[in-house]
Amino acid sequence: MIVITKNFSRISAILGFCFFASLLSSPNKVSANTTVCPTNPSSSYFNTNGSCFITPDVYKVTIYEMGLCLSDPLEGTYHNSSGQTFTDYVIDESTCSPTYKNSNGILVNLAGGASHTLTGGSNIRPSAGSYPHAYVKVKNVFGLKGSYTLGGTTYYSKSVIQNGAVNGVSDSEESNYTEWNETLVDFDKGSECEPLEENRWMAVSQTFTTGVTGNLKGVLANINGETYSATTQANCGTSTRIFGVFSPTNPVLITEVTEGLELSFTITNRGVSVFGGNNPYVVEFGTGPFTPTFAAF
Repeated sequence: MIVITKNFSRISAILGFCFFASLLSSPNKVSANTTVCPTNPSSSYFNTNGSCFITPDVYKVTIYEMGLCLSDPLEGTYHNSSGQTFTDYVIDESTCSPTYKNSNGILVNLAGGASHTLTGGSNIRPSAGSYPHAYVKVKNVFGLKGSYTLGGTTYYSKSVIQNGAVNGVSDSEESNYTEWNETLVDFDKGSECEPLEENRWMAVSQTFTTGVTGNLKGVLANINGETYSATTQANCGTSTRIFGVFSPTNPVLITEVTEGLELSFTITNRGVSVFGGNNPYVVEFGTGPFTPTFAAF
C-alpha cells in the first residue's frame, strides 16, 4: 500500500488523486475482469483466458491538480444499466475547489510501497463543508514496467511501436527489461484510436458496490490556458490530459478541526494488465487499475 499526503496548514491536498485509475485500459478491449494472474500457469493459459492483473515494478503518473466539488463536474457523463457510457463532453468546474495545483505537474511512481509527499505547486485548504465529489487532473501518459512467468518462462516488458503507438510487449531476456510510456487516447483501444469514429471511447463511467463504494468517471481532455475541454470522438488522438471524478457513497466532510486528508491505494495484483500477445510476442502488457481509500484526520 502506498500513501501520499500533502498538508495545507496540515490539510492534505491529495484527495481524489487515484480515483481515475480504474478507468485505464490496456491496448485490448476494456473488460470488467479483475482477475489476478495465476502463478506460473501453462504456456497455453491465454488461449482460453482473457487479461489478468499483476503487481508492476513501475507505475508512474503526472499529477497537475486535484480537489473537491459541491456538484459533479462531469454530470453529463454517465452509464446505463447495461454499463454503456454516454457523455455530453462538458467539464463544469464552477463548484470545485482545488486542494493542490501544479502547472508543471509532478511525476509520482506508485510502485514499491513507498510514501510520497507532493512538492511544488500550490497547496490550498478548502472551505469547511460536505463535498460529494472529488476530482483529479493528470497527464494521459503512464510509465509502466512489469514481468510475468508463463509456462516456466519469465517474460519482461519492453517498449515497441505498433501502428504508430508505443505499447508494452514482452521479451524473455531480462537484459531487455525496460519501462515503457503508454499514452491513453481511447478508453477502449488504449494507445490507439478505434478506426470507427462512433465506436471510440472518450469517456468511461462505473459504479463500485464493494470495497470503496461510489461512482467513478473520467474523460480524455485537452487544456487551453487553465481550461479543460473534453476530447470528442472526432478528435481522438489529440488528448493530453485525463479529467477524473469520484463520487463516494459518503461525502467528504471538511470541518474547522480537520487536520488532513490521507489517500492510500494499492497496486498489488492490479497495476498492470497482462494478456495474450500478437506474434511474435507471447504476452503483452498494459495499464491496470488500483484501489483507493481515503480518510480525514
